[in-house]
Amino acid sequence: MIRDLIVVGAMMVMPFAANLTQADVCEIVNGSFEIDGPIDDLIKQDPNGWVASVPSGQFVGKTDASWSTDGNFSLYVFSQWFEAFAAGDVATVSQQVYLTDVNEIQFDVKLDTYSGLEWDPNMATAVVLIDGDAVWEPNAAGSDLKGLYVGQAYTVEEKYRDDELHTLSFGLRINVDTVEGFFEFYRLWWDSVRCTLYCGGGGLLAGDFDRDCSVDVNDLRLAADVWLGDVDPYDRRNLFRADDLAGYGTVNFSDFAVYANLWGGDAADLRMFADRWLDEVALDDPYNLFNDDDKHPYGTVNFFDLAVFADTWLGSSYLDDQEVVVPDNSGN
Repeated sequence: MIRDLIVVGAMMVMPFAANLTQADVCEIVNGSFEIDGPIDDLIKQDPNGWVASVPSGQFVGKTDASWSTDGNFSLYVFSQWFEAFAAGDVATVSQQVYLTDVNEIQFDVKLDTYSGLEWDPNMATAVVLIDGDAVWEPNAAGSDLKGLYVGQAYTVEEKYRDDELHTLSFGLRINVDTVEGFFEFYRLWWDSVRCTLYCGGGGLLAGDFDRDCSVDVNDLRLAADVWLGDVDPYDRRNLFRADDLAGYGTVNFSDFAVYANLWGGDAADLRMFADRWLDEVALDDPYNLFNDDDKHPYGTVNFFDLAVFADTWLGSSYLDDQEVVVPDNSGN
C-alpha cells in the first residue's frame, strides 16, 4: 500500500515538477552595463535589460567609465546635496529573473563620498532587493562604509526559489528623514552582476535538501527532522504543496514520494522498507532495526528504524579483518 502511495504521490507532483523545468536558469542581462556604452541620465534612458527608477532632483544615475571591474563601464548612482529625503527613498535599476536553481547572486560595488568624508550607514546605504525587500547591505566594521566590496554574494533564500519571476534590484537607499538634505554626495558604483547555478548549471533535484548535488541519506535525515510537522511553505523539504494549508506546509508521504522518485541509491531496499512502514511486525523482523520504542511481542517500523537503515545505506557487509556488528533484536 505504501508503495502505491509513493507512486501516486510521484504522479501527482509531475505537473508541479514540469513547471519548474521552465524556470531553472538565471540569465541576468547586461550585468556589467556594457551594452549601451555611456548613458548620461538614467531618467531618460534605461540600461539595456534593466528598468531604472531614479527620482528626479534627489538622485542622479548614469553608466560611468571612471571605475569598473568587468569591461569599461559600471552603474553609477549618487544622491544630490541639500535635497529633502524621506527614509526609504531609493534609486534603483531592476530586472526580472528566475531564481529556481540559483545558488548566489554575485556583484561588485564601490562606495564613496564626494568630499571624502565618512559614509555614514545611518544616513544611506547600498542595497540589493528582491521584490522590493532588502536582502543585502554592506557589513563594514565601524561607522564608515566607504570602500570596495568586490566579489560580494547574496545566497538566495528558499522563498524565492519557485517557478515565478522575481524583481532583482540594485540601488542607493536613504535611511533618514531630512528636510535640509545632506552636505555630501553619497556615491556608489555597481558592476559585474551575475549569478551562479547549483550543480554546475544542471540545477538541483527536488530532494537535494542539503544542496550537495545528490539525493542521498543526508537528505533523508533532513526530511526526518520535520516529519509530519508544520514548516514554512517555502521550506526546501516541503516538496509537494497541494496538500498544504494557507500559511503552513506539512512534510509527509506526498513530499516523500517526490524525494523517493529521485533517490540515487538502492531503490529496491527502500521499497521493501516502505512496504513495512508503520506496520506491526515481529520483534526480530529484519526491518525492525530499533527496539527501544517496541512493545513486546510486537515491533513498529518507523523513523527510528529508518535512521538506523540510513546510517548503513549503500554500505557493505564485506569487511576485511573487521568484526561484523549484528543489531540486537531481542528487545533486551
